Amino acid sequence: MKRILSILKEKWPEYILEILVITIGILGAFALNNWNEQKKDKIRKTLLLNALTQEFESNLSQLNEVIYYDELVSINSLRLLNLEEKDMDLMPEDTMRFLLQNSSWIWTFDSRSGALRSGISSGDIHLIQNDSLVNLLFSWQDIVSDANENESWSLDHRMNKDFVIEKYVPKVTYRSFKNKEMGDSKHPANYKKLILAPEFESYISERYSHMNDALMELYQVKELNILILQLIDNELKN
Repeated sequence: MKRILSILKEKWPEYILEILVITIGILGAFALNNWNEQKKDKIRKTLLLNALTQEFESNLSQLNEVIYYDELVSINSLRLLNLEEKDMDLMPEDTMRFLLQNSSWIWTFDSRSGALRSGISSGDIHLIQNDSLVNLLFSWQDIVSDANENESWSLDHRMNKDFVIEKYVPKVTYRSFKNKEMGDSKHPANYKKLILAPEFESYISERYSHMNDALMELYQVKELNILILQLIDNELKN
């Protein structure tokens, strides 16, 4: 025992130094590993944010296009709804073809969400520090689904009511206003009877109403899309 105590007394500085070296080595390894993990997380977050930027920029471009055509439908449906019998005597045929064509567009928003779904399934979305951005990304699909419901109602109504117009005006007659290569219809068009028909008044009023409902939802989706892009840009700068 005395010999052991004597050895410890003589060599304790060496033992302390060895312990310190080992401790520092272990702490350094943990610090290096933590630094590497943080670096990997930052790279994964940046990749996700860049992919989300491309995705939501594409969504915004598509939204602008869909809203443009939906607004055409709304504006021209209202113009058709407000036409009276006395207007028809002075109304050029091309104007009627223009109104019918632009009240008949069918555009729907098909959100791109591959990067978003990947970020959620991998858990990388939680690398984003801005909680508001994370919450908006999680709610994106639900908000888009609500907008798609209104679009679907408008689409179904439009597709199921073609016969109302075609009873008085052949589809080729007004569709060829945009697609000249279709040429003229072989059958006559009676725009006056169309405008005065109760079933057309019902159809075009519902078309206007459904489209306005769809537009209200799309405007909200667009605002959310713009906000998400702004928050992503801020996150990339941090």
